[in-house]
Amino acid sequence: MAITRSGLFTLETSNPRFFTCCSRLHVKVALALVIAFMAFIELTEWYFYIFVDRVGETADAGQAIISVWQLVSIICMILAFITEKEDLLIPYILFMIFVVTSFSFWAMQILVIAVFPYSERAQHLLGFRDEMGFVMREKITLTVLSVFTTITTITGWFLHVGLSCYVYFQSRNRELKVKNSARVDRPPMVAPLAPEAQPKTRNDNFPNPNFSISDDEDVDEDEDKVFEKKAGPSMV
Repeated sequence: MAITRSGLFTLETSNPRFFTCCSRLHVKVALALVIAFMAFIELTEWYFYIFVDRVGETADAGQAIISVWQLVSIICMILAFITEKEDLLIPYILFMIFVVTSFSFWAMQILVIAVFPYSERAQHLLGFRDEMGFVMREKITLTVLSVFTTITTITGWFLHVGLSCYVYFQSRNRELKVKNSARVDRPPMVAPLAPEAQPKTRNDNFPNPNFSISDDEDVDEDEDKVFEKKAGPSMV
């Protein structure tokens, strides 16, 4: 995969796993849509807390913690979108895991009520009265179940976008590190110097001009004469 330039509006489009919605929407663009949606929900929620009477007073500590957590997640998402740092998406991913788990739990509760519409749980959660018939109970239960299923699916897609963007930003940062290391470790573009010519050493090992083959032959003849003159034992 080619190393692309890092930037706010630069997208890596060569890898199909960084697309969602049937490979039609890039995960970073999807993250921008999620940020806009969650920011709108958060602003609306804080508006009701501040300007609507008795809404902020009735909110308990759990709702306040979730609201603050959501606000921190949105801020970290915006910073992650700008800087492409995957660690900034961790608060958002944890928040969406909590949201998806919560809605999945409630969807399972509604599914149990759809199977047992006359149970005490159905009367407690959905407020069924004794005079309500089976068809009306099932109609209300299936309507609520469809709502929770839709919300769970949407929040699950939000979680998928967060996880995909985490992998996408991590891949981009690794490519940037490889590019920087390749730039640092690259040898300088300088032609190698030619080796200096070594001076030729003069060879003084010349043969002896006074040496001749005839000298050796004279020495051999003298030795033969001396051997012949030497007296030996008489043969009887």
